[in-house]
Amino acid sequence: MRCAAFFASILVGAAVAVPAQTKVSVSGQVVDPRTRAELESAREAVWRAWFAGDSASLEKLIPAALAAGAPWIWEDRTATFQGARDSGASGRRLVDIRFDSTTITLYDDLALMHARFTYVLETPDGKRTTSTGIASEIFVREDGRWVNPFWYLK
Repeated sequence: MRCAAFFASILVGAAVAVPAQTKVSVSGQVVDPRTRAELESAREAVWRAWFAGDSASLEKLIPAALAAGAPWIWEDRTATFQGARDSGASGRRLVDIRFDSTTITLYDDLALMHARFTYVLETPDGKRTTSTGIASEIFVREDGRWVNPFWYLK
């Protein structure tokens, strides 16, 4: 969990502002279009699986070592999966999800992603709600694919 605390300290400070840039290279590594597409695809898959309560997909997308948070709330993997199951069972449906102003900082097999997000949910009776915020997420390449062990939403 020390690793998660380290990442949390980085991301909490970085989550304050998300500049509108197409790529970031603090480490000297340029984020090539293929890597960017892989990361954006992995991010969207995690969000969609969570809202759908798709535990089988989350098992593949979220490694065993997980720390997730929103202001004043930190959860482990068990709580994250329970939240996903509750979301899926609620009858709400993810209608749309968008990520704007995405920045990526790449350190070999570790990527820090920051973005503004907007998603629209629809209840079984057709009522729609829109939520917005800022996401700071860590992705790690394991066995050739990107997994998401940490995020902070504000």
